[in-house]
Amino acid sequence: MRYSLSALRVFKVVADLGSITEAAERLGRTPSTISMSLKTFEEELGVRLFQSERKARLTPTGQFVRDRANDILSQYERGIASMEAFARNQTGRVDLACVPSVATSILPRVLLHFRSKHPAVEINVRDADSPSVIEAVLTGKVGLGVATVRKSEADLEFKPLFKDALGIVCRKDDPLTRQGEPIDWDMVGERTLLGNGITGLIGSTSFTELESRAPIKVYNVLSLLALVRAGVGITILPRLSIPSSERDLSFVPLKDPLATRTVGLLSRSTEVPSPAAEAFARELWNVVDSSRSELGLENAVDV
Repeated sequence: MRYSLSALRVFKVVADLGSITEAAERLGRTPSTISMSLKTFEEELGVRLFQSERKARLTPTGQFVRDRANDILSQYERGIASMEAFARNQTGRVDLACVPSVATSILPRVLLHFRSKHPAVEINVRDADSPSVIEAVLTGKVGLGVATVRKSEADLEFKPLFKDALGIVCRKDDPLTRQGEPIDWDMVGERTLLGNGITGLIGSTSFTELESRAPIKVYNVLSLLALVRAGVGITILPRLSIPSSERDLSFVPLKDPLATRTVGLLSRSTEVPSPAAEAFARELWNVVDSSRSELGLENAVDV
């Protein structure tokens, strides 16, 4: 049985909104048309997708079908965008999701070099934390990702780019900046620690208790740094997150050898990259290799 993209889109919108009426308004159709499309879709599948006629809750099968529909529609929309870009400039398009520290420190260099060689390629960049980058790659929203992976995924290919240090980020007038050498965890034990997406990467038992007591967690880096500047607390971030031009904040290294992260290039293992994506990936590797010493990056070992 072949299911149309239209049927998948109708089902996904109803599942997301939990209402036939709202879905009809969103799609510009009548409620009766939406109801008929859902009924036909369920009959073709041979199983109920919603718990009741109100469509407010999905069955377990419905939840599974919604996830797969989302994957299919995301890949379809990205594929259409790539074809349209290729038709316009005969080159293509790159869709990339990237963690903020790399987006601000490495990506500008990559784009400068890449654009000089491939000026007609359309580039779509979104910055997000590592879990969001992984989700975007796995669901087909983007073709490439740059992030840290905590556990392997069956459909995810991870190629390590570099390893860098994590450290304490605090105000320049903070007493921690006067140590002159890497510090131990016990020196921050009484401080207000602001948790974030990076702190979960640290596998040190010495840090586990500190993290559990973090009263505030912030997942947007700009908001996180604003809180540190305001003196709300200190946080832990990669050295790359603090540019050399930063006037208000300092990066204080940690003695803990486990306070590191490995950043890599992500793609779907089942998807063949476009020529534009392959060219972009090569440029990324070249920039990372040429910038290791300047940015304090270590070679990464495959994980």
